[in-house]
Amino acid sequence: MARSHLSLLAGLAFTAIAGAQTTKTFTYPVGGTSRSFVAHVPSGISQPALVFFVHGYGGSGSGFENDTKGDAVADREKFIAVYPSAVGGSWSMYDTTDYPFLLSIVDTVDAHWKIDRRRVYCAGFSQGGFISHGLGYKHPGTFAAVAPVSGHMPSFSTTAPLPRAVPTFITFGTNDVSDVASFMADLAIWKRLDTCTSSPVQQRPYPSTRPKSVVSRTTWSCAHGSEVVIDSVIGGGHEWAMDTTSHVNTTEEVWAFFKRFTRDGTTSILPHPVGRETLRASWVGGALRLEGIGTHERVRILDARGKQVQAGWVEEGRLDCGPLAPGLYSARGSAGMATFVVP
Repeated sequence: MARSHLSLLAGLAFTAIAGAQTTKTFTYPVGGTSRSFVAHVPSGISQPALVFFVHGYGGSGSGFENDTKGDAVADREKFIAVYPSAVGGSWSMYDTTDYPFLLSIVDTVDAHWKIDRRRVYCAGFSQGGFISHGLGYKHPGTFAAVAPVSGHMPSFSTTAPLPRAVPTFITFGTNDVSDVASFMADLAIWKRLDTCTSSPVQQRPYPSTRPKSVVSRTTWSCAHGSEVVIDSVIGGGHEWAMDTTSHVNTTEEVWAFFKRFTRDGTTSILPHPVGRETLRASWVGGALRLEGIGTHERVRILDARGKQVQAGWVEEGRLDCGPLAPGLYSARGSAGMATFVVP
């Protein structure tokens, strides 16, 4: 569609009032189909960031606006929040009818409020999570970072390299409708695309100030200052969590991740502090490879719930152990702790 949809802007029945807070539903045709989205615009903005919140199957933009409480975060942080609606509540997860509509939202909002196009982000739940993955891969020139929640990379080819690393924040529950292995497959795709070579850093519980939290966070540093982060919600289901006693406020966590990145690289916002690991671990050929630890040392393997599943003695940087189910694990020994993924 290129940018021909900009000609539609003249027909929008809305006039922006500079400096005024507003929430407005935009409706206009895209590809012969009437499409709509809700935009929440805080007062006092100047070249704001733009954050997409994309609903799941059977939802709507206005419904997801209520579910995420994104407007309150937008008001405080001075970004524009948009909540698009799928036709019939169901998204096409490929680069066909829905992607042009979503891209048109960027131009529509920019025409009214002059956004900072280096700071356009997409978060989505379930089917909207598929959309977030897809937009990050298909349109890295538009979206600075993405945050899929309980959704997967669409089943198109991801073999082509990206022109830039796309910071990606994945959230899933270990009792989600999809199994853990499927989310680990998404993680592996983004680690490959973003050239993540560092050992991961794990925080459990996350945040450390909430001892009742069942969230485990693992972070990889990647090319050009980007990151791939995955939050595993132990026992969590198919949800956009907002409970800050045992879970996290997903909307707050998504924005805390997004605001650290622009399309040109990292911003001046510092990440949450994380510790360094001396021990490094990787799962290779059915065995655990370890670096930073001496031979004849005992190592314990814990699952994502913190339960010990195996233990043994390191021999020449290798721990031979029995089979492990796909998922996130940690290895613990005298040299410290390191996380690893069994695909």
